[in-house]
Amino acid sequence: MMTTKLEDGVPEKQHHPFLHIRSRRLHVVLMLMYAFFCMCQMTAHIGLSLSCMCNSTAVAMMNSNKSEGASSALLMAIYDNKSSEILENGEASCTKLEGKVIKDYGGTFIWSVSWQGYIVSAAFLGGFIFSYPAGFLVDRFSARHILSAAILILTVSSILMPFLATVFGEQGAFVSRFFMGISETMLIPALNSMVTKWIPVNEKSLAASVFTAGNQLSGMFGNVLVAELCASSLGWSSIFYSGSLFGISWLFLWHLTVRNSPHNTRWIHKRELDYLANHIPPKHTSTGSRNKKTPWRDMMTSKVFWSLMYNSIIGNMMIALIFVYIPVYFKDVLMLDVQANGFYSAIPHVSNLVTKLIWGYIMDKLRRNKVLSPTATVKLSQFASMIGISASCFCLRYMNCSTPYQALILLSVVSGFFGLSISGFYTSLLSVAPSHIGTLTSFGTVIGFIGRMFTPLMISYYKTVGTAEEWGSILLIYVFATASGGIVFALFASGEVQDWDYSKRHNTARPNALVAPESEKNLEEY
Repeated sequence: MMTTKLEDGVPEKQHHPFLHIRSRRLHVVLMLMYAFFCMCQMTAHIGLSLSCMCNSTAVAMMNSNKSEGASSALLMAIYDNKSSEILENGEASCTKLEGKVIKDYGGTFIWSVSWQGYIVSAAFLGGFIFSYPAGFLVDRFSARHILSAAILILTVSSILMPFLATVFGEQGAFVSRFFMGISETMLIPALNSMVTKWIPVNEKSLAASVFTAGNQLSGMFGNVLVAELCASSLGWSSIFYSGSLFGISWLFLWHLTVRNSPHNTRWIHKRELDYLANHIPPKHTSTGSRNKKTPWRDMMTSKVFWSLMYNSIIGNMMIALIFVYIPVYFKDVLMLDVQANGFYSAIPHVSNLVTKLIWGYIMDKLRRNKVLSPTATVKLSQFASMIGISASCFCLRYMNCSTPYQALILLSVVSGFFGLSISGFYTSLLSVAPSHIGTLTSFGTVIGFIGRMFTPLMISYYKTVGTAEEWGSILLIYVFATASGGIVFALFASGEVQDWDYSKRHNTARPNALVAPESEKNLEEY
């Protein structure tokens, strides 16, 4: 039996592999991945969903009537089979059509571009308002039950979306999205809290890469599903009903299989429990202390904290771009039909999933073998992520409908580089203050939602019809934002538990054992 030694000289139990079919912490992480999938399936496809719900032709005509000197007839040339034939003539024809052709997916609502931006932002507004209360609850009460409540609210909001949009119009859709935002901001700190209770620090990059893969799985399969439902006789309402079915199935599985922490769960091997006992402080595995005080002064004066907050804004801007607006970009600039759009939109999520899993595995191995420190791995990951995105967005500004494959490759590169930030910003967030993970995550969510709310408003400001030139201005903002985020993180970030964390201040950072309840000591062997 191979053993290693802890820093204080206490022998460690045999290493228990995370990637094992009977690893309970892997089972928990997979359920968290499914929760992410459900959240994204019900919220992240709003860009493509709105394209199916709204009549782009009528919306563009409304915009052109408001624009002084604009030619309505020119703007309203509809991209049908005839215009497709024109495009076959090559790049010159495509360039001439740029900004003069509207790709319509046959929607019935006539909601202005501004109102569509408000509907997208509604979820971010709900999240912004409820972020701190959500973190407060997670740090003091059961993360498992809060996670369940989040998915329940999300599921109900998704079921009601078609009714509210049809009866109350854009205001009804806004309300539904607002409550989806509340549920999302409850879900994320609760999910992070579950991770700190179940996952040792040397496995966090890989675990984070696995459970956030729910985003990419939703992007890969969800975009195709949404596009097919949009094009089918079932119509756009089926998009929201199908998402709610995933939420219902998750609620059922979650309550049957998962508990708050390793020492009060079933079906866990004693060897795994001992391994986790030597790697996760008891304060991290408890369900929360109602008397725990947040070190606001130390937190607010920490450069590490503010580097995380700034990158949270940039990261949320990227989430809005990749998960909401890539299908809109494909529709506007590449002029794809709805089913081709669904397929194209899925590909960048594949690159994101592959890069973050491979990179997360490499970073965990380098950290475990002490080749790089935790701080070095998070700084390297985030800097590479942000600079790579910045360079790719700069090149993407020069793409149009004559270069669809080049645009797809560049967007896949953008999404792939963004995957590296899981081992950078996200791993740092999970590591610097595990005792206050709910509060830290919620505060980061409040600050980060500024980026999510800003993105739809910024895109609505620049995008009136949807030309490549309009998108070029949007992408230029991303060029500078991501580059600055990478530099700030490289200068000030950390991957170590900070001195102001509860476990450091109360000397609970390195336990020798995690005492399980007596009823769980005689667990069945594998």
